[in-house]
Amino acid sequence: MKLITNPDEFFEELKQREVRIRKPLVIVVALAALISAYQYFLVTKISQAFPAELAKFFVVGAYIGIIGSFIGMFAVWLILAVIMHGLSAFFNGKGNFRRTFEFVGYGFLPSLVGSAITVPMSLYYIANAEIPKISLTQLQQNPDVVKSIMLSIIPKDLVYSNLIINVAVTIWSLTIWTFAIKHAREIELKKAFITALIPTVLFGIYQIWSILKLL
Repeated sequence: MKLITNPDEFFEELKQREVRIRKPLVIVVALAALISAYQYFLVTKISQAFPAELAKFFVVGAYIGIIGSFIGMFAVWLILAVIMHGLSAFFNGKGNFRRTFEFVGYGFLPSLVGSAITVPMSLYYIANAEIPKISLTQLQQNPDVVKSIMLSIIPKDLVYSNLIINVAVTIWSLTIWTFAIKHAREIELKKAFITALIPTVLFGIYQIWSILKLL
């Protein structure tokens, strides 16, 4: 709760202790699991539209993508930590990378909270959607037919609401990462904000772009 209500004090207290990756790791694992579960149910539902001989290949390829997304969350954690650690060096940041990596992991809590809201809502629509059957000929003539099916499963109103939630999540993450870098690298709050702003904006743009692709 202190991470949510007072991140400044949270990281101030945490930096007095030894580096422990377990708690931020739990956050990232839970987030990756939620995203993977959503992709699994979406892929399973869409595969019902394809002929049986084609659905198998579609599902296998999609499963590979799901595994990649799960692993990708840890890559994002590492990349964001590396960028913030490197940028803070321009402001004479002090402290080792393990501490930065630990603190940056806590910044995924907003994404976890946001996903805990958006994923169940999306799964409700997916579970109740009726999937039209498409033939191989239709797929060859119109490759965008899969996107059309996705839009029929997830209405635009839900896409827009998810977009609003993701913007709020990005702002919340920026707040946590600002205080995380402030204490992990022992720099001023203004400099920590600048350090956290660049990778957070990039991360936010990627998330928003992923949603906008459905429109």
